[in-house]
Amino acid sequence: MANKAADDLQFLKTGIRAHKAASFDKEFISNHGFTLETLLAYTAHRDEQVAFRAAWLLEHTFLKDPSLLPQVYVALMQQVVSCSNWSCIRSFSKMGMLATKPPRLHLAIYEPYDEVWIEQCFSWIIRADCPVAVTVNCLDILYYLSDQHQWAREELTAQIHHLLKTPTAALASRAKRILKRIL
Repeated sequence: MANKAADDLQFLKTGIRAHKAASFDKEFISNHGFTLETLLAYTAHRDEQVAFRAAWLLEHTFLKDPSLLPQVYVALMQQVVSCSNWSCIRSFSKMGMLATKPPRLHLAIYEPYDEVWIEQCFSWIIRADCPVAVTVNCLDILYYLSDQHQWAREELTAQIHHLLKTPTAALASRAKRILKRIL
């Protein structure tokens, strides 16, 4: 078992770089001895590079097949609230976009965590060290959830106005697009 863990870490640390993200899917995960659950556990690894690569592999797998996300959604949400690794958070926020974007195919699984996403997204975007990629993903998540949670729409509008005071090009583009939809 110790050799398996060492092999997993080595693969996530360096071996995965030999593969294109386009090849990531459930079969790829299985062929490399992982499951969705084990990869999700690795997103909490103390080595930030290992954690990032596990999250990145999951992100691309879910982007290719969103129907897999409900299998680990509850555990994912536990990781979302405890994660401090911005690279993992970027991948988690992409997964959050999948879970919150209408039409929401697995609403019964996703909906109980809507307020968790709202709280996390607001807490991330108000941080000065929040990367732009995370910020723009969070804006989308908040927008997607704002129909069901009106108070979030008002706060989102205020946050967008604040963020547009000193935006990057990517932030300005996404923020203005969302603001146009809201107003």
